[in-house]
Amino acid sequence: MSGSPWPRGHRFADRTRACHAAVDALLKAGHSRRSVQRQLGMTYRTVRQFADAATQEELFTGQWQSRPSVLDDCKPYLDDRWSEGCTNVWKLWEEIVPLGYKGSYQRVRANLHDKRT
Repeated sequence: MSGSPWPRGHRFADRTRACHAAVDALLKAGHSRRSVQRQLGMTYRTVRQFADAATQEELFTGQWQSRPSVLDDCKPYLDDRWSEGCTNVWKLWEEIVPLGYKGSYQRVRANLHDKRT
């Protein structure tokens, strides 16, 4: 479980693991998915998602991970300019807009914030 993006002690992760364990226990006890849905107050889709996951860690992969960013095409250019010493985010944003970047200034600023610290 060391490869999990959600460590133990994280509120979302702990709640998800507990729900998965509860669904798994009820299904192993012979309850139907509809019965589990009623007992735990979950939607049928949620029960199905928990039941279909072989392990709890499978539930932590999703749309937010490894998702392409609108900034992906511009990152090499931004990295090069940053290494050249240009650390003015507004100027960098102005430079990538003509190159086809359609995203916001805030996204560029957030991406470069990690380099600053």
